[in-house]
Amino acid sequence: MPTRKLYWQDPYRTTFTARVVQRLTGDRPGVILNRTIFYPTGGGQPHDTGLLGGVRVIDVSSDDGGNIIHWLEAPLPEDADEVSGEIDWARRYDHMQQHSGQHLLSAAFQDVLYRPTIGFHLSENTVTIDLPGPPPDDEAVNRVLDFVQTAIAEARPITAREYPLAEAIRLPLRKPPTVDGPVRVVEIQGLDWSACGGAHVRNASEIGHLVITRMERRGDQTRVYFLAGGRATADHVQRIRITRDLGALLTTGVEDLPAATQRMQEQVKESQKALRQARELLIQAEAKRLIAEAPHSAGVDIVLHILETDEAGELGRLLQALVAAPSVVALLGWTGGERPRWAAGRSSNVPLDMLESLSELKETYGVQGGGSPEMIQGAAPDEETMHKVLHLLQAFAFDLPDID
Repeated sequence: MPTRKLYWQDPYRTTFTARVVQRLTGDRPGVILNRTIFYPTGGGQPHDTGLLGGVRVIDVSSDDGGNIIHWLEAPLPEDADEVSGEIDWARRYDHMQQHSGQHLLSAAFQDVLYRPTIGFHLSENTVTIDLPGPPPDDEAVNRVLDFVQTAIAEARPITAREYPLAEAIRLPLRKPPTVDGPVRVVEIQGLDWSACGGAHVRNASEIGHLVITRMERRGDQTRVYFLAGGRATADHVQRIRITRDLGALLTTGVEDLPAATQRMQEQVKESQKALRQARELLIQAEAKRLIAEAPHSAGVDIVLHILETDEAGELGRLLQALVAAPSVVALLGWTGGERPRWAAGRSSNVPLDMLESLSELKETYGVQGGGSPEMIQGAAPDEETMHKVLHLLQAFAFDLPDID
């Protein structure tokens, strides 16, 4: 006989006693009882947790025969033919608030915007519904929330009743039932009728408050993130604290935060632009200094330099600045990352094929790299190898014919 579902009869019940029907062994111990108040995962609502015979219930599921399986942290005592249980009420009530809030929000989107709910997910951190089409605009969302808050203020009763299938299909259900037998219908008085096996609050006022926190487009659908009850209150408190702290940091009132943030973003962009310009001037100055101090051979300035900066991108920018000048071979190394990097290039008037040099580097030192006849770069397994690479390239440069 299927487990008797006490959570359907009274979702507010927190304790019970029951007879052990079957014990399950394997990777984790489990037990089936003749009746239970523990809600199993299903219908978008997570399972209950709590204690059974003093042992923690860590998961609850149902099988095809209608039995509720309580998965335990440890086996029940062998002589326990009857056990008492208690659910984590705070967790259960939170799930009831979120699930009832989902029914009401789905009814609002259906009635106000003609947007049916095609998906629902409830977890410990998020609650979402999925709608067809793109995200609605702010005005439409406000109308949906007005519908929701009116029902909450009116404390619309929420009831659950089991109907024969023939009667259930005559109700204005948001979705047709998917079962062949009796259908459990949860009704928000006069607003919504949904086939549902979940646990719900007694009336809409217990949803407390419902907020939509964000919406995101997902292909041809929209995912709506929302919070109800205690979650909505906690979110509200957190947002007040964040806006208060931001207002203090920016020395402005909450109502002026958007404008103050925009001004700050503009200032950051200007500062970043000035910083890039300053870096470019420093790189150009560094390139001129290195060329002036470099050894001169056969009409070519041969620069060999190890960068001390922590920024990997500086390697390429300095190389570009060096080879932009005529008659330069630039050989640079950088040791700021997990693996040393090297880069080498030459001015357009220098007759040195860097790819030919790269082939010999790979054969001699087994380094990785790539590039073009004008510029090559790669990584070395260690700093010693990087120095060997650069000095071999330097030897190639000193062997160049005179270009003066």
